[in-house]
Amino acid sequence: MRVVLVEDHHLVRKGLRLLLEEGGHQVVAEFAQAEEALKAPWEADLVLLDLNLPGMGGLEALPQLAKRAKVLVVSMHDEPAYVARAFALGAKGYLPKHALDQDLLEALERLGRGLRYLHPSLTEALLEGQGEPGPEVLSERERAVVVLLAQGYTLSQVAERLGISVKTASTYKGRALNKLGLMETPDLVRWAREQGLV
Repeated sequence: MRVVLVEDHHLVRKGLRLLLEEGGHQVVAEFAQAEEALKAPWEADLVLLDLNLPGMGGLEALPQLAKRAKVLVVSMHDEPAYVARAFALGAKGYLPKHALDQDLLEALERLGRGLRYLHPSLTEALLEGQGEPGPEVLSERERAVVVLLAQGYTLSQVAERLGISVKTASTYKGRALNKLGLMETPDLVRWAREQGLV
């Protein structure tokens, strides 16, 4: 199987490459950012996608990547909301980073047969867990940006109130979206209201 790696940690990418090549798979491209992967002219059967990426988050990039190849999410996030969101956006499999090397090869084998893959440790949590991550997953700055956006401030007004640049405010907003498994500002506003932050 031809595989593309989208993972920002060099050591993790190197480890994944070694595992895949030992399993008889070919890594055709590696990217540290989702934007790079979306722009590049690669052809592959599968994308191994991390969710925590600099710039565009993995969940945001997932629908576009899923149009080009099957996507297996490999993430440190094992909360039910992340897993459910990833499948809803087009992922064919979800593997936590604490999984074993044979789990990765099993996931590829299943996806290669046209099946979906969910790591056994996530199955029960996904069945039991409902709803989205709570405010505790956000840093203090991320939460401050979300609350101000939910109060109706524009991004430039948020930046001014917090004494940061618009680019930095945008980065905090992007991180919050990624951590919460959300797509756009209106989703953040809804989430903040449901969580009682505004």
